[in-house]
Amino acid sequence: MERPATLCPTALRRRIALPAALVAGALMALSAPSLAQQTDASQLPEGNSPEEVAQRKTANEQQAEFASSQLQNNANSQAEYDRRLKEVEEAKDKIAADQAAAQAAYEAEKAKREQDYQAAMAKWRDDVEACKAGDLAKCGASPAVQP
Repeated sequence: MERPATLCPTALRRRIALPAALVAGALMALSAPSLAQQTDASQLPEGNSPEEVAQRKTANEQQAEFASSQLQNNANSQAEYDRRLKEVEEAKDKIAADQAAAQAAYEAEKAKREQDYQAAMAKWRDDVEACKAGDLAKCGASPAVQP
């Protein structure tokens, strides 16, 4: 397969600019007839007539209202996002706190069991030493003899 030749930056810009110009020209050609139909010279008054000013003012007011509603919607969406993000962060913090409390409870139970085990082993060792020394009260019951 043959590798395409690399283009210099100028040739590359021309190659990109040409389709863009064609698209822009096509859009203008498509919109030109509709603009011509809408702006028939006989229908529009000349200059800045009161009607044109009123139409422009109305259009500007409508656009300002639309932009204002968009800004309000954006602010509401941002507030809702922030509220939900705060809820998620609080839930994550609660999970972390619950995990820390569970881990602490586990470690405390583990330490208590180890302490109980060490105390039982120390008592057993003491009982064994006392039994060997002759204190029969400290000797445990003999295991049952198996036949």
